[in-house]
Amino acid sequence: MPETISKVDAARRQIDTAIDLYFDDSDALSSYTLAYAGLKVLLDIYPHHQGDGFDTQIDDLLGKEGWRHLSGIGNFLKHADRDPTGVLETFDPESAYMVLGLATLLFRRITGEFSRKMQALDYWTELNAADALGIPEMDGNPDRAAACKQIIDNMNAAPRHVRMAFARTQYQYFLANVERLEAEVEAAQQSGRPLQEILDQAFSGPLWEQFKQIKASERIKN
Repeated sequence: MPETISKVDAARRQIDTAIDLYFDDSDALSSYTLAYAGLKVLLDIYPHHQGDGFDTQIDDLLGKEGWRHLSGIGNFLKHADRDPTGVLETFDPESAYMVLGLATLLFRRITGEFSRKMQALDYWTELNAADALGIPEMDGNPDRAAACKQIIDNMNAAPRHVRMAFARTQYQYFLANVERLEAEVEAAQQSGRPLQEILDQAFSGPLWEQFKQIKASERIKN
């Protein structure tokens, strides 16, 4: 049956699929192609939805060299009329991750919210880059906070295939449990329960079990 699809929804579907491919670690080229296409759509329509100039801030942030790099990969994957024998010599599988980050930021500024899969990407970013992003530790249990930090540090030092296997479990867990967790947090907040009690309950279940399974640095680094 024919669908009516807006530009925003088309971009969302491209980005969501790119996120799936990224966490599945199955085809970085396809993930990049979809992420870049979604990003370009959002950049084109952004001034028609928001007048805050954020799209030009992205231009300034990336600069000419940054855009040349991103568009060079995107155009290589989309066109072959000018370089039918061209070769992409230095493609980094993590390239899609940066494009997805920019695309999801634009999507939220246009629509006011992330899709669930974009939320999962944001959760993963905050989980593995909390220090770099300046996100303060919220867990008042120092032993558990230290254990979690050690796990993340070990994960970031591990080979990419190990990091992506861990990322995939976190992505799947988030999508399967986010609605339940949000409802539990909302109910707890309405009842006046403190944040630490909510964290203690959350880390007493499957989430903490997942972390404990990869706690040993020898396992996560090999």
